[in-house]
Amino acid sequence: MTYSVLARDPETGCFGVAVQSCVLAIGTRVPAARAGVGAVAVQSGSSLRWRGLLLDLLDRGMSADAAVAALRTLPGTEQAQFAAIDRTGSAAAYTGPDCYGDHAGHVVDLDAQFSVQANLMVSDAVWPAMAAAYREAEGGLPERMMAALQAAEREGGDARGVQSAALLVVGPEHGGDSTGEADDEVFDLRVDDSRDPVGDLARLLRTARAHRHLIRIGSLAEEPDRLHDELRAAVALAPDDLTCLLYAISRLGLRGHIEEVRPLLAHAVGLDAAIADRVRGRAEAARRTDNPHAAALLALVDELK
Repeated sequence: MTYSVLARDPETGCFGVAVQSCVLAIGTRVPAARAGVGAVAVQSGSSLRWRGLLLDLLDRGMSADAAVAALRTLPGTEQAQFAAIDRTGSAAAYTGPDCYGDHAGHVVDLDAQFSVQANLMVSDAVWPAMAAAYREAEGGLPERMMAALQAAEREGGDARGVQSAALLVVGPEHGGDSTGEADDEVFDLRVDDSRDPVGDLARLLRTARAHRHLIRIGSLAEEPDRLHDELRAAVALAPDDLTCLLYAISRLGLRGHIEEVRPLLAHAVGLDAAIADRVRGRAEAARRTDNPHAAALLALVDELK
């Protein structure tokens, strides 16, 4: 039915949870996290209210192990599966004796500060593969959790198929919100209905990272080399994202990098012909302020449109 991973990043103190399931909009049902408190996942027949109960227990200072043990005393947990990670990075999980499917289980790694749990899988290989992938993955907390989801899919994943996925990361400070800045590690990404939800979620994460590069260029007007590097990094991460392409084509083109922009514009027009008019508008505005490269960019638009 569902597999998930929750973790704490010991370097940043952020908490995260990621999940995939063969139901619509799983991001509204399984994962929950609270900044400075922890993260939880409730699945396999769990009540949605248990997410808030677990987080409230963690918020009061209860350990993940104690919170999960307390929740187990409620009626109906025999079919349930749930997990929690607390502010210290200690994780705990529970798989009920009547949990859905022939293949259900979990792995808790206290040293690496994560837990993976799965039910109604194609085999018992799924959750150990998730754990191994998380341990071995590089990158930030979101990327490591994505690696766990991708490993589950490689092992066959959900016995019923796929439909939706979600990834949630909150910050280390109690009550803290997303800053919206380039270095913000807070994410809330959802794929509600897809034939490849894990693949689409990975694409959304790359696009979110790419847009962090676009945010960063706002402070680099006086550092053109760094600005150009940020634009190139954004396109490298999200080569089909029209926002990244528009920024790169316009900014690089109006700084004289016409030949570098040529394949980007050709690709962008192939994705959406209307982008040519948006680039034209920016180039015409630049020409009115005597930008020396505006005419060349306009000529390129006319050539490729």
